Amino acid sequence: MKTQNLKLRYLFVLSILFALFFTVSCEKEEDTFEPPVEAVETTENLDDTGKIYPLLDRPDFRPPNIPQPPAFDAHCVVRLAYLSYLRRCPENAQVVNGWIQVLLTQGFDDLAKGFITSNEASVKWNSQYHSYLSRNNLNSVEVHKFIYIAYRGLLLREPDVNGGKGWTNVFYDRGIRAVANGIGNSAEFRRRLNNIQTECNNAANQCTY
Repeated sequence: MKTQNLKLRYLFVLSILFALFFTVSCEKEEDTFEPPVEAVETTENLDDTGKIYPLLDRPDFRPPNIPQPPAFDAHCVVRLAYLSYLRRCPENAQVVNGWIQVLLTQGFDDLAKGFITSNEASVKWNSQYHSYLSRNNLNSVEVHKFIYIAYRGLLLREPDVNGGKGWTNVFYDRGIRAVANGIGNSAEFRRRLNNIQTECNNAANQCTY
């Protein structure tokens, strides 16, 4: 009998504890409940720092209007190389296209090297080169023939003595490509480029190819 009474008391206590736990849970859920937030259209953007930035109504996704660089006329460059280094026009379209490929695939320095070191250029400028050496009391070691031809082809003039000696040293140290690159980036050559369109027009009128 005593055992049965203890069981009844135990069940009664458990039922009270369960009722208390259920009541507390319901109150907690009511306290933490928040109503749903309605979506609101806005023209502002809030970033992670809390700063607000205006949003464009219609974002512009077009590419920026950047001016295009001037057209690169490879045909003109090859024509001028013939006229400057060899003092003649190209003989046919095939050789022009061949040099255009050199220019486009290997670059300006290799194009210049090809003309400067050609046997034809050496023969063309031989007399003027030796006259230049004699007039300035120079020898071919002090100012190499390639440097003389490079000046004639790129700057359209003879080398000054100091310039000829300086670029000859560059040639001995680094080769003819470095010479062509250096003279091609000089202020004097850039001044020539300012009038390059006139030269191109004259070359087009002078040469068939």
